[in-house]
Amino acid sequence: MDSKNNSKTDYQEQGPKKGIVIIVIVILLGTNGLLLWQFFEKKNRLDDANRTIYSTTAERDALQAQLKQVREDFEKLKAENSGLLSQLSEREQEINVKSAEIQRLIALGGPAQIARAKAELAKLKEMNSSYELQIDSLNTVASRLQAENSDLNSNLSQAKDINDKLSSQNSMLSSKVAVGSILKAVNITTEGVRYRSNGKESITDRSKQVQKLRSRFTLVENRVIDRGSVDLYVRVIGPDGVNMASNQDTFSSNGQALSYTLKETVDYKNVDTPVEISWSKGSQFAAGTYTIEIYQSGMLIGKSSIILK
Repeated sequence: MDSKNNSKTDYQEQGPKKGIVIIVIVILLGTNGLLLWQFFEKKNRLDDANRTIYSTTAERDALQAQLKQVREDFEKLKAENSGLLSQLSEREQEINVKSAEIQRLIALGGPAQIARAKAELAKLKEMNSSYELQIDSLNTVASRLQAENSDLNSNLSQAKDINDKLSSQNSMLSSKVAVGSILKAVNITTEGVRYRSNGKESITDRSKQVQKLRSRFTLVENRVIDRGSVDLYVRVIGPDGVNMASNQDTFSSNGQALSYTLKETVDYKNVDTPVEISWSKGSQFAAGTYTIEIYQSGMLIGKSSIILK
């Protein structure tokens, strides 16, 4: 009897215990399931975060590479257009400001900042392209101006050549006119003259009797020279080879100052003009050869001589 009662009591005690165990097992299973779900949820979030970080890092690297390329393109633009540094310096300041802002956004690294960095980089690229177009336009204008300047220099050189030729021709004409303006003395005769007691003149070649030398000649017609007064300078060269002059007055001939014996002014009217000149020594003439030289405008236009015995 006692063993049957003990078995019944044990069975009655084990019933509640089994229920408790089952409840504990269910709770544990639920807890494990919840933990497992949380684990996979966190793992998915971590994977998404890793993918976001990887994507953001790749975008940052790409933005850095693009920004570097824009800077390199601008530096190349500066190097190729050194003559436009004054214009490019202002543009460089704008690019530096933009670049610094993009660098700041990249450094922050958030999605919003990366998106803004992309937008700013697009603007920077557009600015750089605009500068390139402006510089190309400036270079085109500069090339055209250079070509026009070259044409002007060529035209100036041609004009200078023409002017030099005209100057040379004018100089030649002036020389010809100057030469053409020189008169020519022809039919020159020189004779010794003495005065008779009755006052009349007679011709002699005896030096002791000669009281003056007289030369006659004709200035031939010359229509180049202007009509009017013409100065003639006469040199009487004595037997000693020295010009016979009573003063130190001179005239210029071929850049040389020459003393003269007398000066005669002739009224020339572009026709054959006879001229007579006389010179008295004031003392006895020495025997020998006397040469008479006639000059006009510094040029020797006639010459004769006489021998006094």
